[in-house]
Amino acid sequence: MVTKQQDVAILGGAVSGLAAATKMNELDQIDEIRIFERQEYDKKRVDCGEAINDSTLIPLAKTEENGFLNDVDGFQLRVYTGTDRSSNELPLGVSNLRCEAGYICDRDVVEAQWASTLADEGVSFETGTSVTVSEYWEIVNDYDYIIDATGQPSLTHKVRDTVEDYTGDMIALNATVSGDFDEYVDQPRIFFEGYVGYSWSFPKSSQHANVGIGWAGEQRPDDYMTALKRAAERNGFPVPDRQDVNVYTIPRGPSLNPNDVQIPEDNIFLVGDAAGIANRYQGEGICQGIRSAYLLGELIADGREAEYSDRLFDEMKSEYRLAHLMRGAWVEHEDPALLAGVAEALEGLTIDDITRRPTRVISRMLRHPTIAMQLVSDTGMIKRIIDAYTDSWEYSSLKSA
Repeated sequence: MVTKQQDVAILGGAVSGLAAATKMNELDQIDEIRIFERQEYDKKRVDCGEAINDSTLIPLAKTEENGFLNDVDGFQLRVYTGTDRSSNELPLGVSNLRCEAGYICDRDVVEAQWASTLADEGVSFETGTSVTVSEYWEIVNDYDYIIDATGQPSLTHKVRDTVEDYTGDMIALNATVSGDFDEYVDQPRIFFEGYVGYSWSFPKSSQHANVGIGWAGEQRPDDYMTALKRAAERNGFPVPDRQDVNVYTIPRGPSLNPNDVQIPEDNIFLVGDAAGIANRYQGEGICQGIRSAYLLGELIADGREAEYSDRLFDEMKSEYRLAHLMRGAWVEHEDPALLAGVAEALEGLTIDDITRRPTRVISRMLRHPTIAMQLVSDTGMIKRIIDAYTDSWEYSSLKSA
């Protein structure tokens, strides 16, 4: 257990950095915490309307003032034959998934309120300017712990010229639109349409929604904006204005490689997107980033931060395993009807279940033996199962590193 007072610099003040500050601020051995955020919080525009699947991770009251706009009952997954269809075509399958602690939010408001709370508790902020290379090295020399939460690619990877460790596997476009969302304000919709990825419409109220589209893997359109427009027309949500659309690259790397998650000699630790953490099937990264920051804080509290890369690997393993299998359900078969059957078999599970708990998903599939047999009647899918349970999804197991 560390006993002398320690100073912490946190690079990046989005959810992962704020979570790191929250956890570090609970530790008696921490003297100063300083967050370096390139934007001003009152001008910050995240414009991400995804549900925070476990909003209990954020230490704020779940009110509109704090950015939590819509306490949803769950999500509805709709599976269609593909993108070459009319807007009148009925889905092949529909599945309603629960979201026990999910809220549709304005993340810029959530982050501003979270930062304000931390500032009141004594955390220092430097906002409105990016950290330069020379300033990065000064911070490394001046602080006992450096937590990089700068996103993808991280500032640490840029400064150390290791950006190539990242591969932008997922692209997502999103925007907030106005319209009439009374029909499904309490049950946001996700549309699977015959590619690895999906489009969505997540109401923030009966008049506003965050909408978007994303792709994972190599099969992407040449024109992202046109693809978003056509998805909106097919699925019945308003077409966003081009100037309102945000484009994000979601990391597929550095895949929990310990050399890219922490640099022990400099006491540098990467969390969230900076560490390449995002769900490899549906791109979720908010809760993953927060959990990685909380994990690091717990380890530092016990003087066991050297275990961070091992523990992070163990924490993420079941999620990456499940994502590898879920992607395979489409990639190895390319059968929309089968995907619809899989979706319907998952009816009633939580978003957290189908994201992080492979045993629950597999147990549910075994109740539908015909679908289960179809899934495994492919050598590619069998290989994925073997890979998943030998920890060989992207970055092979730490023990072979």
